[in-house]
Amino acid sequence: MGLRAVTLPLAALHALAQTYAGADRCGECHPQHLATQSETAHAHALAPASQHRLQMPFAGVEARRGQFRYRFDGLTARVDNGVDVLAVPLEWAFGSGEQAVTFVSKADDKHHLEHYLSYYKALKNFGPTPGHRQLQPKSLAEAAGLLYKTKDPANGIDGCFDCHTTGNRSENGVRCEACHGPGAAHADSAGMAKVLVPREKQNEFCGKCHRPPASDPASIDWNYAWNVRHQPVYLSRSKCNVTCSTCHNPHQKLAANYDAACRNCHARTTPECKPSNCAGCHMPRVSPEPPLRFTNHWIGVYSGGSNLKPRTRK
Repeated sequence: MGLRAVTLPLAALHALAQTYAGADRCGECHPQHLATQSETAHAHALAPASQHRLQMPFAGVEARRGQFRYRFDGLTARVDNGVDVLAVPLEWAFGSGEQAVTFVSKADDKHHLEHYLSYYKALKNFGPTPGHRQLQPKSLAEAAGLLYKTKDPANGIDGCFDCHTTGNRSENGVRCEACHGPGAAHADSAGMAKVLVPREKQNEFCGKCHRPPASDPASIDWNYAWNVRHQPVYLSRSKCNVTCSTCHNPHQKLAANYDAACRNCHARTTPECKPSNCAGCHMPRVSPEPPLRFTNHWIGVYSGGSNLKPRTRK
């Protein structure tokens, strides 16, 4: 039987090209990359609460906040004031658990609830979710957490899901196609169809998610410790002409030692330098709120106990 030519409408061809394959499909040809990337924090950036890898510690915990008591009963958060009880299922778990896990549940068709309590690995316990500590709730609903509009373009929960998922939310976590783009055509053509390899403007590419709410550097308060977690913006202040992947292999877990990358350009050091801890001195850790700690990506010379901004050389 001869081959029959099939003509597809342009829109159908475009839809085919935009189809996501999923990490497991990518792993059929790239098993090593899949294996190592699956162990990264990116891969576990989002999960149903029932499937999170740290799910077991979530049960059986109690906490108090003024008149309100919190209890985690399996995958349900219960808040009571001694008279009434509000039970909210734990639906989504944001964060790999390397530092923390924050829970989000759908409240209604237009809102999601960010739960008051987050799980902190360093504490092996729960504590106030960042941004909640100073709130003074007056009702059970307020005590449960903060309501966010789902579709708000500035602070909507949709934006959180977009950065914590892959392929228009077809896959939880930041997986292969979050960086390489839709890969079904690539897989179906045995690699003949190209995928994205983000080399140009890489820091801007990563900065699409690793960004502050106001992405204009001129508007950033460099004395505000919470801003340190927006790494590409801080890296743009550094004199070192490096990209995110200079130190971070996106297919592997964060390395414990970055000195080799530093020595590629800085073979010689000053007498006071400790060559075994370049990042520890020139990219100090900042704790905007215990127990969280973030690396300051404004590479420089720090002194006087200030880890927010490097000193200005005369």
